[in-house]
Amino acid sequence: MFQRFFDEGLAQASFLVGCDRTRQAVVIDPRRDAGIYTAAASQQGVTILAAIETHVHADFVSGARELAALGARVITGPGSGAAFAHHEVRDGERLAIGDVTLSFLHTPGHTPEHICILAEIPGQAVRLFSGDLLFVGAVGRPDLLGHEQTAQLARDLFASLQRLMALDDAVEVHPGHGAGSLCGAGIGKDPWSTIGRERRQNALLLHTERTPFVEAVLADIPPTPPYFARMKRVNAEGPPLLASIRAAGRLPQIQAAAAAALVADGALVIDLRQAPEFGAGHPAGAVNIGYGAKVGYWAGWVVPPDVPVLLLADAAGEAEEAARQLLRVGLDRIEGMVAGGYHAWIAAGLPIAIVEQVSAAELRDAVNRSEPMQLVDVRSPREWVAGHVEGSINIPVGEIAARAGELRRDRATAVMCEGGYRSILAASLLEQEGFTHIANVTGGMTAYRELEGISSR
Repeated sequence: MFQRFFDEGLAQASFLVGCDRTRQAVVIDPRRDAGIYTAAASQQGVTILAAIETHVHADFVSGARELAALGARVITGPGSGAAFAHHEVRDGERLAIGDVTLSFLHTPGHTPEHICILAEIPGQAVRLFSGDLLFVGAVGRPDLLGHEQTAQLARDLFASLQRLMALDDAVEVHPGHGAGSLCGAGIGKDPWSTIGRERRQNALLLHTERTPFVEAVLADIPPTPPYFARMKRVNAEGPPLLASIRAAGRLPQIQAAAAAALVADGALVIDLRQAPEFGAGHPAGAVNIGYGAKVGYWAGWVVPPDVPVLLLADAAGEAEEAARQLLRVGLDRIEGMVAGGYHAWIAAGLPIAIVEQVSAAELRDAVNRSEPMQLVDVRSPREWVAGHVEGSINIPVGEIAARAGELRRDRATAVMCEGGYRSILAASLLEQEGFTHIANVTGGMTAYRELEGISSR
């Protein structure tokens, strides 16, 4: 019995593993909305005995406590220090789930308490659930606990990976994240790999000496979302159960006037519509995070956890899915959705704002004027270095609020990213910071390259 669950927005994988004969199973690295596991277990007539955490997660709220409330045992690595009932396994400890044998390997490096799990099932390949230690084509980052521990964790990472490389080539590797996660640099797209493949193809594992490995790992650290440190604390302390959170059920419908009153008291509207609709008109002060798999990911970057949130969407289903994504990153203060959406906001005569949409051609004309637009490129530094519009200012979208003071307020500001999704979010954040003449570059750098005949690297 083996089932993989993948959250595309956070690029996070979790697993249901169990015995077909005894109909018993465990869940490895469960996400907060644990109903997906109980539904799968119910469909297969399975009892979930345990929730296993490979480590204290930084990028999402764990669902281990949710499963514990339903009777599952929580299992963690040694020294996890979780503030709720759990069992910390020893290196080499085993757990039998019917015909399935789980062996726990203490593998510090990404975090000190990190464990990997070897699953041996009769008649099947041995599977290694590698958490955030080993990915497809990449390894875990060792820096999330602060500068003081980074060097030691990088050395531990090397030792733990060498231990895994001693396993048989045929052992399957099932990591906790896929491409797009910030828990490692350059993670591959494939859902799984093998020890043999990683030994041959993973560039970092080609370093057989510790010093060059450590230097290579530390030279390629991904950006760190500000919510990561908070997620560590939440997961160590034990997140509130979803049953205690209003947004975990059906979202309340809040009339536009009442929503505006909440905004006046400090609530934030997250407008889930796409860039053209948002640009044409939106509640003044709203943040635009276009509906899709990445709502929670970007909200984790830019939405303070203590601010009440209102969702504005074209459809109630979109708001409810967005709320689930927000809960996965610990944004629990979701008041509800604006009843009737933007049309109701307009009908109530409430304050609105617009963001001008400019094409790549219009941007080119604007930057060549005698008094050009101020152009802010909100892609990552790596993307910017690979190619950018001359004269642009690179401020990644997650840093816009903190670095808005670096920009001139007396000049029109254009915002661009690779395709337009991040730039409209950044434009809405600049609006919150008091910038009044803002334009979003539609199509972003992709459209600008096509206009200039520049090939993408």
